[in-house]
Amino acid sequence: MGEKESYQRSFKITINLNGKDQTIQVSPEETTDGVEYFKCNLEGKNITQIRREEDGTWEQIWGELDNKTVEEIGEAITATL
Repeated sequence: MGEKESYQRSFKITINLNGKDQTIQVSPEETTDGVEYFKCNLEGKNITQIRREEDGTWEQIWGELDNKTVEEIGEAITATL
């Protein structure tokens, strides 16, 4: 249970977005049934919400980013955790 608590702090990642490095604020959240997902904000605006699937891939549950960008954000989140 203590391990889950460490996920509740927001953190920053840097990825190449639209041709330049961008710092994204990531906030871990949980659905009402306990599934973890990540809210991603750029310059104070929510740009996507993603979650890691059981097979290890990343799925966008809200937003309009392409799959490659979603995977890059997911990989950066994984590296930070």
